[in-house]
Amino acid sequence: MFLALACIVMAYLIGSVPAACIISYIFAGIDMRGEPDGRISAAEVHSKLGVFPFALTVILDILISAIAVILAKVVTGSTNVMMMAGFAAVIGHNWSLLIKFKGGLGATAIAGVLFVLIAWQMLYVLVIAALIMVFSHKTSLSTVVGVGSSPLIIWVQNGFSALVFFPIMLLSLMLLKKYQVARETSVAG
Repeated sequence: MFLALACIVMAYLIGSVPAACIISYIFAGIDMRGEPDGRISAAEVHSKLGVFPFALTVILDILISAIAVILAKVVTGSTNVMMMAGFAAVIGHNWSLLIKFKGGLGATAIAGVLFVLIAWQMLYVLVIAALIMVFSHKTSLSTVVGVGSSPLIIWVQNGFSALVFFPIMLLSLMLLKKYQVARETSVAG
C-alpha cells in the first residue's frame, strides 16, 4: 500500500515537470508561466517557437508521463497502480505543482501513459487520430476521437478489464482542462 501511494505521488510530481516551460526558456528565453489562459503546452511552444522546439516538447512530455508509469511498474508490477500513476501524471501535466497549477491540455501526457500501458493498441489509436487530423486539421478533435476509440480496441484485443475504461478517464482530464481554459478565457475577455 505504501509503495503504491508513493508511486502515485511521485507520478504527480514527475508529471508536473513542465516541458513547455523548459523548452521555451532554453530556446528563446521565454517564461511561459505568464500565459493568461493558464495553458502551458506544446501547442503554445509551436505557436511561439516553431516546429523543432514543438517536437522536442512533445517528445519530452511523452517521456515524462511514460517514466511515471514505468516507475510504478518497476516498483509494484501492478497494472492498477500503473493506471493510477498514469492518471496522477496527467493531472500533474495539466495542473503542475511547479508552475502554480497551470499546464497543458494533457494530450501528450496521455500519449505517454498509454504507450506504456497499451503499446500495440496505441498504433491503432495513432492511425485513427492521424486520419481525423488530416481531414479536420483539429488536434483536439483528433485526440478525442483517437483516444475515444481505444476502449473498443482494448476490449477487442484484450477482453474486458479496468483498462478498457482507463483511456476515457484520461480523456476526461483533458476535457476538464479544456473547459477550465475556455471558462477562464471567457471571464478574462
